[in-house]
Amino acid sequence: MADVLVIGAGLAGSLVALELAQRGAEVELLDPGQGDAATALSYGGVPWWAGASGPMNELMASAPAAWRQLEQRHGPLGWSPCSLRLHWSDADAEPAAETDRAAGGTSVLEQTLAGVEALARRHLRADQVERLAPSPALGSRRMLRLEYGRVDSRRLALALPLALEGAGVRRRRGRCGPLQAGALPAQQVVLAAGAGCRALWPALPDRLRVSWAGVLALEAGPLCSQWLGGSALVEPNDILMPLLAQRQALEQRADQLQRPEWIVDAGLAPWGEGLLLGQSSLIRPGSSCGCPPEALPLELELRQALGRIDPRLGQLDASFVQLPVSFCSSGPPLVGPVAGEPGLWLFAGLSAPFALAPALAVLLAEAISGERRALERLPGASTQPSSGWG
Repeated sequence: MADVLVIGAGLAGSLVALELAQRGAEVELLDPGQGDAATALSYGGVPWWAGASGPMNELMASAPAAWRQLEQRHGPLGWSPCSLRLHWSDADAEPAAETDRAAGGTSVLEQTLAGVEALARRHLRADQVERLAPSPALGSRRMLRLEYGRVDSRRLALALPLALEGAGVRRRRGRCGPLQAGALPAQQVVLAAGAGCRALWPALPDRLRVSWAGVLALEAGPLCSQWLGGSALVEPNDILMPLLAQRQALEQRADQLQRPEWIVDAGLAPWGEGLLLGQSSLIRPGSSCGCPPEALPLELELRQALGRIDPRLGQLDASFVQLPVSFCSSGPPLVGPVAGEPGLWLFAGLSAPFALAPALAVLLAEAISGERRALERLPGASTQPSSGWG
């Protein structure tokens, strides 16, 4: 029997498995085929300078160094510095702007722009935060360019199995039913199955929620090359997102939802030699995952939003894909021991996973091995000690 069974072979599960193996644990990684798929279809953005004040800020700020260290140990994983380009036009916030100005204040757009710049400048130099000058090529669009980082999710999905094998982690595919209290299948078990965690252990905190996320995936080919070659919006390694993105606000309202709500954000990110286009998010009341929502309305609205940036984007021959992802509706992510079940740990609900997962995986591996100080630093940890695997 392995010292630690990690359930979920996506970003969180794979990174904590690598860290545990680094510390000498015998690790088995169970791949149920859900969390890893969500990782492979992510933008992979690393907003390392955007953490809220407090412990999360420190953990997020360490992300670039953490990714470089992971690549030194395990080979290329898709990490690279890049630029984030936040786009907007005056029409994006006209109703709110009129209301705010009538009340004598500044517009939502202006407040958001100033807030992002202030957040970024805590860590970035002045030349790394740049409002791009208006140009005929951008039309009515405006742009804020910020120093950023990304992990190419397609390259990561190909590299992780090799890294895990090289580290001695036993990886097997398969599904498992709900875990039984007092009868865990290993001395230590880590739930890192994303949206599948609640099915494995129903008594998880209610703030662990599920969003159905959708993207348009464009494979490499002439269409992709032609669009990138003729675009004034981005450089080939950039991530493009709306300044007034709606996903985070919808997640924060999840506890108050009385009916399903969904939004679309018009952006894009490199994906291997292809592109990921746009992001849709649908959240239902309650904490259950539910069935996939009807795809066609989401895809059509997503294409319309992309077309308002560049008419060619909405017409690209890309496939619309939906996957369930976990998030926390309030507070920090859930990372730490599960109360009342010694040996059971949770690693889920990360809203900025590519920025937080590397540092949290280190802390979680240290806590599982019995290091009390690491246990106390985990955002979702209780105060109960662990006997460790050693």
